[in-house]
Amino acid sequence: MAALLFLSAVALSLSQSCEVEAFSSYVAGGGTHHQRRTSLLFAKKKKKATSIAGKGFGTGNSRTTLRKEQPSTPPLIAHTESSTHATLIQWLQEHDTTYISPKFTIKQSKLGGYGGFCSTTSGFADGELIFRIPRECCVTQDDALNDTSCGEIFQMAKIKRVPSYQMLLLSGFIAKEYLLSKRIKDKTSVKHWSYLQSIPWIKNQLGQDHVIFWSQEEVDILLGESLAYNDALMIRKTVDSAITLMKDVIHPIVQDADDEEIEEAVKGAFVICLSRSFAEEVESDDGTTVEIENALLPLLDVLQHSNSPNTSLESYDDYILLRARGDISADKELFHCYQEERDDVIPKHKFFTRYGFIPGVRTPVVELLENKSSLFF
Repeated sequence: MAALLFLSAVALSLSQSCEVEAFSSYVAGGGTHHQRRTSLLFAKKKKKATSIAGKGFGTGNSRTTLRKEQPSTPPLIAHTESSTHATLIQWLQEHDTTYISPKFTIKQSKLGGYGGFCSTTSGFADGELIFRIPRECCVTQDDALNDTSCGEIFQMAKIKRVPSYQMLLLSGFIAKEYLLSKRIKDKTSVKHWSYLQSIPWIKNQLGQDHVIFWSQEEVDILLGESLAYNDALMIRKTVDSAITLMKDVIHPIVQDADDEEIEEAVKGAFVICLSRSFAEEVESDDGTTVEIENALLPLLDVLQHSNSPNTSLESYDDYILLRARGDISADKELFHCYQEERDDVIPKHKFFTRYGFIPGVRTPVVELLENKSSLFF
């Protein structure tokens, strides 16, 4: 009964916030992906190996063919000087089907934060495999739905089609996992801990910023009367509703977490999922329907955004692949397209409210707002 009451409250609260438009309006249009980052990415269907239209996808090969054509996973090597990302890479390489090219490295990007690069000595040939990440390392809807502590609640949210339940499932799940990981000595008992510790949870961590982190006063002063104001309010209202609701879910699981800590975790989780998650088209088991599922894809979300990417993503049942799109020289940065830069797909000001940055613009957003830039006004 408590779960039913909870879901009824979720549906009412999120419906009143008009959150459906806030999180799902840019799935149509074959978008790709990010800088800090989310990618809306139309993947090949996960139930079959068929290819569908979508920016950034090649024709693909069967899993068997891929294993024959690619070398075995190389020994652990220093892909990065960042200890945070080194821990992530080591965890990924503990899985048998992971492949990370020795030519791939992570270092600081001129665009801010970190990015993926070719090594200083070797580049990639057109179509060459950069990395292969198994699905078991990704954070998916199934992780939330099958969670032993709160999966039942998430299943009910999906069945009732709570507005933007995808974002609620993914962000609620990783917020809970993040809070648990801070309290246990054996971090390996949290399945995705190595990934969760590699991504930014608070403002300015790894250069991360987002209107979700701003105070209401900052939103009113900086965004008031701007094109981004209503969208920012919509997103923030949705997150506030989710925080209230997720407290009831998380408190019994992480009993010593206070309201402020849960609020910070849920905010961080929403920023992560908004700016980093990929949306994939997935057929039902019987092949009668196609739904959009959001997922967090480790290592791919390190790449910065470009509207002219030099990589392409392929998505399969058991893993994701990243390949070079064209020849890439040594020491060059690798880019993926989070979302196609077209005003009829996503205007610049909504790039900011969703991803936390404006592509191709190095001027600080606060400065743009203070100067009444035409990007916002």
